[in-house]
Amino acid sequence: MTGSSITYKDVARAKVNLTLHVGRVNENGYHPLQSLVVFADIADKLCAKAGKDYSLDIDGPFASQLSARDNLVLNAARRVGGSKRAAFRLVKNLPVASGLGGGSADAAAAVRVLRKLNQTLSGDLEAVLLEIGADVPVCYLSKTCIMEGVGERLTPIGGLGQLNAVLVNPGVAVSTQKIFEMFDQLDDTTRRGLAEPLTLGDDLLEKARGGRNDLQNIAIGIAPVIQTVLDGLEAQAGCQLARMSGSGATCFGVFETPELARAAAVLLKEKHPDWWCAPTVLGEAV
Repeated sequence: MTGSSITYKDVARAKVNLTLHVGRVNENGYHPLQSLVVFADIADKLCAKAGKDYSLDIDGPFASQLSARDNLVLNAARRVGGSKRAAFRLVKNLPVASGLGGGSADAAAAVRVLRKLNQTLSGDLEAVLLEIGADVPVCYLSKTCIMEGVGERLTPIGGLGQLNAVLVNPGVAVSTQKIFEMFDQLDDTTRRGLAEPLTLGDDLLEKARGGRNDLQNIAIGIAPVIQTVLDGLEAQAGCQLARMSGSGATCFGVFETPELARAAAVLLKEKHPDWWCAPTVLGEAV
């Protein structure tokens, strides 16, 4: 078997911000963050073979919403380099621009694939990942962790187990830039500032309950349907927590059992056929 015939595979798991605490914008224009991040068992899929140059084909339920030309997969591949190029194929299962870090997860998966193809990559990989996007380092890790700074400081926290959940996206686009601009207009009594997520709670659910999403109310003001999603999740049997992920518009609901999560997803989809509703498991098994 020649090297060119080997197919290298990886998955780009959906990123969920169980909490998202946002600080005041810095002089460099970035907001310091503190976030408890977990990853779902729902994912885009990426495979690649050695090629003469970088290329990308996109398939899957959300393929039509992406362009191969300016995709983060190719952006990441060209930035990290390596002696061997790759022909990528992406199966896009996650909704686009949804607050699930899909593009960043795809980029991170591309870097992992290139490492398999090239064995090693030269240069400061951590710096390159952050240059590609603030969420790319945490998506490259793809494990439960606390993310701080602008995304460069990661503290893996193992042993917290998993959560049964439902992810719901109502199909609206929310501008992350606009949300942060509106956040900067809040007065100091409204901005709650950064917390200490590592000290909150004894397990994953308690840590999530002890935090918040500082962008949620702003996103609801822009897209009121997000509140409809949260209300719908909270109304389902066995819902323990409902919150928006990232800058939206995807929301998550945590449920007592996998069966209740699956039932909630079915009921929400029946009531709102145009919503993307997916039962999932968040985190890693102990």
